[in-house]
Amino acid sequence: MYETYLVKTTFVLIMLIMSINSQTSHAAPTNSSNLIYSKDSHPYGTSYSEWMSKWWQWHVSLPNKVNEQDPSNLSQIHPRESYSPEKCAWNQTNKDVWFLSDGRSLGLSDFADAEIRKCTVPQDKALLVQIYGGGCDFSEGLKTDEELRDCVNIGLDTVKFTAKVDGVEVMSSENRADFLHNPFLYNITYTDDNIYDVSPGTYRAMANGYFLFLKPLDIGNHMIEFNEAYFKPGSEGQPSPENRLSNVVYDVTVK
Repeated sequence: MYETYLVKTTFVLIMLIMSINSQTSHAAPTNSSNLIYSKDSHPYGTSYSEWMSKWWQWHVSLPNKVNEQDPSNLSQIHPRESYSPEKCAWNQTNKDVWFLSDGRSLGLSDFADAEIRKCTVPQDKALLVQIYGGGCDFSEGLKTDEELRDCVNIGLDTVKFTAKVDGVEVMSSENRADFLHNPFLYNITYTDDNIYDVSPGTYRAMANGYFLFLKPLDIGNHMIEFNEAYFKPGSEGQPSPENRLSNVVYDVTVK
């Protein structure tokens, strides 16, 4: 049962990814460095790995607050879980880089339909978003750096993903080694009403994953697409909490 369930589910995911990618398939550029920063680069004088931690700090700084008087009012819900165009500008205080929220976790039946997100970005801003990865810290009960490393590395060797800019593929799990870097240790600070319901405070943390780090785009409209599919079977072949699927298209206007 375990092997049959795993094979069938993995096959479905792969077919879905192939279907999504074929809809906007273009020849990959011979040198994607024209569009994205490499994992060994130091954009704006900061290592790529440290930028991962900056993205995570931004991610947990965004509010996720339920309106108790009107639960249908989602204006203060984290943009990953309930996106609206004005949320794209939340907490964008970095002078060089504009952070984008990653995709919300989808069910298998919803994976084929991308979530379209409109966003207006100032000229001369790089763009950074996590496609798949982990941010783990001592608030979760982890006590050692080794435990943090095990946590952030979950799924990194098996997740399927792609990323495209204006229809041109710039990242793929087919050459995942080109995009995976070493885990980065840092301290993360949580405030009230964060997305993970962590008690406010500062914790030892680690980040790792696959990030799309785009160089500043030309003025005008751009389509940024990324999807990820990770499946880890649990006991008796049933899905485990580590399952994660997302499919996002950012319709970006640079001006």
